[in-house]
Parts: sequence; structure tokens; C-alpha cells
Amino acid sequence: MNKLTLPTIVISIFFAALVWAHGDNAHVMGTVTALGENHVVVETPKGESVSLAFHPEIVFQQNGIHVEEVRPQVGDRLVAEVSNQGVPENRDWVATEISFVTPKKNP
Repeated sequence: MNKLTLPTIVISIFFAALVWAHGDNAHVMGTVTALGENHVVVETPKGESVSLAFHPEIVFQQNGIHVEEVRPQVGDRLVAEVSNQGVPENRDWVATEISFVTPKKNP
């Protein structure tokens, strides 16, 4: 047996477990175009406008750090883990987790 076979198998199983454990929620990625107290509107890379309601127990991460009081702002780029359960009438998805970054401004 080749020396790399066993480590390759172990690594493959590890990554498969990570992907499987991530859950079955969908993801929305894009740039924030509008926001409200309990929702955000995102323009996806395909040019679609998607409205995300905030789940009551939503988790926000700014630049990879969990934040309680900070919310994404217009122009921020975000990735949201979303669900279609409990979606309010005027929204497309319910976001359960949002990770966002503010693009650097050119001097």
C-alpha cells in the first residue's frame, strides 16, 4: 500500500463529515443594497434582489468574528445561511446566520 493512501482516506472522510455536518440550509451570497430593523436586501452575483428576514436567534459575524450589536450596512458583502421555514409574507428567506465584510475604501 502506498504511503499516501491511508492519510488520503482519512482526510477524505474528515472533509466529507464536515460537509455533511454543515446542514441542509441554503446559502445566499451578495452585496447589501438595503436594510431594515429586521431584514436585509441582497443583490446576488446573478443580479437578483433577495430579501432576507432575520431569524429571532440570528448569529452575525463581521470579518469572521461573532458580533452582537453590529449589523451589515449597504455595500457590505455577505453570505447568509437561510431557511424557507417561517418566512414572513414579504420576504424571500429567513436568515439564521449572516457573515459579512465591509469592502476596503480606496484612498
